[in-house]
Amino acid sequence: MAVVAHMGGSHLTREARERTVTRFVRLSCEAGFTHLLCVDDIRGRQLRTYADFRHKAGIKIRTIQNELAHLRCILRSAGNGRVASAPELSNKQLGVSGGGRRGTNAALCAEEYERVLALALRQGRPGMGALVRLERWIGLRGNEAIHARSDTLTRWLRELEDTGRLYIIAGTKGGRTRFVTIHNHGDVKAVLVDALVVARSQGGFLVAGKNGQPPKGLDSARSIYHGWAHRAGIKPHAARYAFAQDQVKAYCSAGYSEREAYLATSLDLGHGDSRGRWVKSVYAPQLALPAP
Repeated sequence: MAVVAHMGGSHLTREARERTVTRFVRLSCEAGFTHLLCVDDIRGRQLRTYADFRHKAGIKIRTIQNELAHLRCILRSAGNGRVASAPELSNKQLGVSGGGRRGTNAALCAEEYERVLALALRQGRPGMGALVRLERWIGLRGNEAIHARSDTLTRWLRELEDTGRLYIIAGTKGGRTRFVTIHNHGDVKAVLVDALVVARSQGGFLVAGKNGQPPKGLDSARSIYHGWAHRAGIKPHAARYAFAQDQVKAYCSAGYSEREAYLATSLDLGHGDSRGRWVKSVYAPQLALPAP
């Protein structure tokens, strides 16, 4: 874990690496590799065993690939690049090649969106509904929505009126701030106004426990939101998919080419200006665009 602690990456990336390392150590011990004392002790047979364990457990190929990428990154950081880059330990040789990144998650449809909002109101959890609405209409990640307190919501309302672009600062992946261009000002203004009312009634926070009190920290807030979403039968990220598809259509209607529309949407989502094709394949693989 000492090597992992000194590696870079976003907060969520570091958490994912730590989970992978913990799982790798546990599975290695179960397989009889009890002699591993440091990263330098890891050899190809341990990586093969890990990949085999995960594959037999029914884990998706892309997930196993990500976990092996974590392990290879750790090996390189510890100076064990020979094992990390060994051709015989490639994904293909380990039996986990393929698994394209084409999106498999569906965008949140209008009916499901309304169902979730109605459920939040019936349960007396308006903050949960506000978070889903922020993801749907501004394209926030869940972590970014959770960070939106009353001062942030107030600033966004001001920015919406002044420039039509919202500056996302807190909770971003890797600390990469961004601007989100808003095309449907009326809908977004209503979302922000309602969210601000909820936040002010809950001490400035959108996340609150069943007792109405603010969470003790960010981890607690994430746990509350994700737990509620799971029980509600919703994947909040699906709301971001719907936002992405709306953005692409809006850019095309504004005169952007299809290529530029996906590039602009990639910036709005926080993926940078070079991942337009990736956004198309993941967020909108079958999106019908308006005629130019």
